[in-house]
Amino acid sequence: MSIWDQHYAALYASPIAVDAELAIACGEVPMSIRAIDKTNPAALNFKGVDVLDIKPAATVRASDLAGIDLANLRDAELTLNGKCWRVVSHQPLPGPTGEAAGEILLILSER
Repeated sequence: MSIWDQHYAALYASPIAVDAELAIACGEVPMSIRAIDKTNPAALNFKGVDVLDIKPAATVRASDLAGIDLANLRDAELTLNGKCWRVVSHQPLPGPTGEAAGEILLILSER
């Protein structure tokens, strides 16, 4: 196990991450995962002015989704902190040791 694997394991085991459920297809049994809730707008600096990012999102460990074809994430349902979201798209966030050791950013939309 690399230092980065240990880092992500500790991060997703900490209170920063929450329990979530991901259902890939309608009628499919949801899988339990840990996710970091990024659904609140964040202040971003744009040309010297703070603006709010309005895309709700969540991150999950890429290793938690290893058995899933990531193309099937579109329109999946993520239940996070008591709220149900639709996955609009995703983006890999590679770790220093590669994509499989990093995270997946799920771009969300309210149901």
